[in-house]
Amino acid sequence: MSTEWSSFWLDVRNLHWGAVDEVILERLANALGWGPERSLLEFGAGRGLHSKRLYETMRCAEPDVHDPCPESFEFMRRAGLNAIMEDAGLAAEYDIVWSNGLVEHFEGEERQAIVTKHFRFSRDWVLLIIPRKNWQRRLFRPRKGVPHQTEYTNGELEERMQNAAVEAWGQPPATLVVNSFCPFFAVRHIPDAWYPVMDKLLGWALPDGLLIGWARKAGGAAPTP
Repeated sequence: MSTEWSSFWLDVRNLHWGAVDEVILERLANALGWGPERSLLEFGAGRGLHSKRLYETMRCAEPDVHDPCPESFEFMRRAGLNAIMEDAGLAAEYDIVWSNGLVEHFEGEERQAIVTKHFRFSRDWVLLIIPRKNWQRRLFRPRKGVPHQTEYTNGELEERMQNAAVEAWGQPPATLVVNSFCPFFAVRHIPDAWYPVMDKLLGWALPDGLLIGWARKAGGAAPTP
């Protein structure tokens, strides 16, 4: 069996780990407040290395990583991860459900459905990281054959996350934050308040600009210090 992602994951150039990955994970962990024994699910995990890194260094419980692509599944299994191809193999819910570079590949009715799916499996936190399709990414990292649909805006992502929370949780999220930043400028000495400025001035002019949204359920489990 193969999927539209099979050729992508068969190309070893797409298996690398870069400094941008470290910046993403640091920002993610600082936002959510990771602690031991918090269950974690990553949708569209690809290599699964982001969740593996969180498990090893940021003290979450051993993660479940989900991806229907057989090549991706085999890669994650060989990396010692709990790789799952079918929804039936997932737990009923997790403390944290997240994805990095997944929801932007959907269009039409599936666009809301994939966001809502994250909320259905989450008892506490949902995090969505969306790479943006800027001109340098298209020029230097075209990734032919990989579907990348209409660009998300901050407003659309916020609206879809609000809708998903009401549908899946039966209530709006207690916390909902949507912002964007360029990882090339996401270093510790730059104040967080500068990110919107960097995004407006440079976010579309540099590769790996990201849109990030996270939501927390009212009454969810308190983060472990």
